[in-house]
Amino acid sequence: MKAESLDAACDLSPAMTELIHTPRRAPADWKERSGAVFLNQQWEKDCNVRWYVELQRDGGRWVQAGLAHRNEETIAWGLKQLQWGFQQMAEDGSFACDDAFHSATFLVETTAHSILLIEASPFAKTFQTQVAELKNPLLRCALWMASSLNFSAAEKQRIYTHRRFLLGSALMQTALIHDNKLLRQPAEYFIQDGIRMQRKDGAFLEKGGHDSSYHAVAMIYFQRILLVTPKEWQADTWKASLDQGLRWMVGRVKENGEVEVKGNTRTGLGQEKGRTGRLKGVNLPEFATALLYYAYRSNNPHYEALARKVLGK
Repeated sequence: MKAESLDAACDLSPAMTELIHTPRRAPADWKERSGAVFLNQQWEKDCNVRWYVELQRDGGRWVQAGLAHRNEETIAWGLKQLQWGFQQMAEDGSFACDDAFHSATFLVETTAHSILLIEASPFAKTFQTQVAELKNPLLRCALWMASSLNFSAAEKQRIYTHRRFLLGSALMQTALIHDNKLLRQPAEYFIQDGIRMQRKDGAFLEKGGHDSSYHAVAMIYFQRILLVTPKEWQADTWKASLDQGLRWMVGRVKENGEVEVKGNTRTGLGQEKGRTGRLKGVNLPEFATALLYYAYRSNNPHYEALARKVLGK
C-alpha cells in the first residue's frame, strides 16, 4: 500500500515554499563534514557533552527546502544529517543519547517524511541510493520504538498529546514505506489515543491543559497522518477531531495576528527551556504550517491568509 501522493503536493505548495521553506545553502565544506549538527557536533569532540539524536531532524528541513527550491546540494546535506543520526544507532534500533525514546521518534518521523517527499519528487532517481540506505535503519528503529520493551516509555509520555500524533506519524509513514503491518497497529493506537486526549473544546492537552504552540505541533503531525494514510484505513473520528482542533487553534489568533498564550502550560510564559537552554515561546512557523496544511487540504484560502497574518506577511 503506497502513501497518498497529496502529501508532497501539500508540503511543497507555493504558500509553503514562500512562507516556510526559505532557501538554504549547504555549507561549502558539507561533503567533508560528518553530518552532526548543533549539540551533537560538540558531542563528537567531547563524549561527556549531552547529545540528542532528535537534533538531526533539522536534516528534514534541509530536504524540504531543497525540494521546494530545487537545490540538490541542499537536499544532499539534509540527507547526510539524517544518515549521521542512524549511524549512532545500536543494533537493536536504540540510541544511547539522553531521552532516547522520544528523541528517536523525531528522527524516525522526519526521515520517513523526507523519504516520502523525495520519492514523490523529480529528484527520486537522483537520491535513490541515499534513500535506500536510510530505509533499513529506519525500519529497525521504528520496530524498536513499537516493541513491548518501550510500552512504558511511550505511556509515560501520555501527558503530551502532540507526542501521540508524533508517534502515530512516525510509525504510519514507516509502515507505508515498508508495507509493514506490524507498525500499522501501534500507529493507529497512538492516533486514536491522541484523539481520546482531546478536550471537549478541541484543545489537544499538554500537561493537563492547553498550549497554543504544542497544539499546532499536534495539528501538523495529525495532518501528515491524514495526508499519507489511505482513506480506507482512516477512522471517521480522525477528520472530526482535526476539524475541532482547527477551530480551537483559530480562536487563539488575535485580531492583530498575535497568538494568545494565556493559560498555556508549556510555552510563552517562561515555563520551559528547550534542549539548547532557551526559553520556549510560541513557534510561529509551526503554527503557520498547521494552518497552511489545513488551507491546502480544505482548499480554503482563509487559512492561508490567517497563516500570513500570524507570520506578519
